Amino acid sequence: MNSWITSVLPAAPARVLDAGCGAGTLAAQLIAGGYDVTAIDLDPSAALAAGVPAVRADLAGFEAAPFEAIVMRMSLHHMEPMEMALNAAARLLAPGGSLVVDDFAWERADPAAATWFYDAGAVIGGRDLVADPANEWEREHGDLATGEEMLAAISARFDVKTLRRVPFLHRYLKCEGERAERLRTIEELRHPLIGLRVLAVSRGTDGT
Repeated sequence: MNSWITSVLPAAPARVLDAGCGAGTLAAQLIAGGYDVTAIDLDPSAALAAGVPAVRADLAGFEAAPFEAIVMRMSLHHMEPMEMALNAAARLLAPGGSLVVDDFAWERADPAAATWFYDAGAVIGGRDLVADPANEWEREHGDLATGEEMLAAISARFDVKTLRRVPFLHRYLKCEGERAERLRTIEELRHPLIGLRVLAVSRGTDGT
């Protein structure tokens, strides 16, 4: 389980919304940890296949009783319009509830970081070598919300309590164990920290 997320969540059995649950991995772990989890996604098929009782829903129009926490793990950068999604999050959180965002600021990756990422992917995952890593990184990520856009939109609606910039690219390479730790250390020492972890608190039922 993501130790940072669990460290900032209220204690189980808190009512938690996993917004953009993807394959349902986090939701399953939170359920196993005793949380009362509602998992939603525009396409919940992967989560349902994994046994997670996910719901097909768009956060912007989702209706439910208030949650003590809303978690967005690698989902906010995909949400359009992002402002409407965060307005809904503000509405769905109980007063003083927590918004937990684990995402990445793709725009902070410089050409050296992009080169390291794609070269590592070729070695670890057998991917083809990329001739122009910086342009490929921009092509793959340029349509996503930037970290600064996410932070501005969150700050306009919530009180940001903590903001951490952490290594991220090693997670993107999807390796585990000692190799993942070595890659994390290299990334932390040599490249911009593009991982973005935000804990914010609801200002009220309407985010004001």
